[in-house]
Amino acid sequence: MSRASAPRGFTLIEVAIALAILGVGVVTVLELFSGALRMQQSSAVRTRAVVHARTLFDHAVTLPEPQPGETAGDFGDGYRWEQVVREAPEYADGSGREFDLLSTWTVFEIEVRVLWDQAIDREGVFALRTLRVVPGAGL
Repeated sequence: MSRASAPRGFTLIEVAIALAILGVGVVTVLELFSGALRMQQSSAVRTRAVVHARTLFDHAVTLPEPQPGETAGDFGDGYRWEQVVREAPEYADGSGREFDLLSTWTVFEIEVRVLWDQAIDREGVFALRTLRVVPGAGL
């Protein structure tokens, strides 16, 4: 058997190209994993904000008589909250006519916001807002 017909191995260039392709593939897979972890963490942060907001919102909506005003507080786990209750006459009859029903009911707008720090100069906010109609003093 002559040397020219003997099976050859891989050349150094072929091995270098194969390693480069493998390296790009590994880096891509690692980036995908790290991106998925960042998205999961971001989702967990937002989910906790939603749970906090829903708890405050349920409490605010079930109060027998809402009192206009602003309150705020801290949950102690990196989340803060703000609650605004105000009378909302703009949601009553906008035609300028007075109805007996509207004069005996009061419309309140209730808004609950949960805030958290996302970055040094950026803040995350999740807000829930609703209207609530309650009987006025005439009933």
